[in-house]
Amino acid sequence: MKLILLSIFTSVFALGTIKTRSENNTDGIFITSTDPISGRTLMIEEDEYSIWVYVLNPDKQGIDFDGFLCSVVDPESITMSPKEATKNGNAPPLTTTYANKYSYIKNLKSNDIKVYWKYNRIEIKLKKETYLIMDLESKTSYSKALSKDCYYGNTL
Repeated sequence: MKLILLSIFTSVFALGTIKTRSENNTDGIFITSTDPISGRTLMIEEDEYSIWVYVLNPDKQGIDFDGFLCSVVDPESITMSPKEATKNGNAPPLTTTYANKYSYIKNLKSNDIKVYWKYNRIEIKLKKETYLIMDLESKTSYSKALSKDCYYGNTL
């Protein structure tokens, strides 16, 4: 799914203008944003369990690095194994081991998510609270939705 979306972005985004596009449909949240200064593009995509942010390579020909934004399913309600959950190509759902009180956001909409491009970092806010900082130099993500550093990213 990500690779198909990447090819669409290559033809959609141009340098020099701030472009943010969002969709909130039956497939979940999908937002794109391009920084007019650096030309970098990011995608915010909801899958079955989570919302992830992907920073594209400068040439937009792949994903440079990603960050975990939040869970759309309560981690305490997940009963299947990570192997079972990843059969459809999604990342495994966030487990209670790495969850905190900020991890699960019920009924999140596209207009609840704001992207702020800063010098060498991107800040993503959910309902006016900073939830994710993505450091463009170190290619490291810091998420408010994580209780401890793990394969999903680092804590904010």
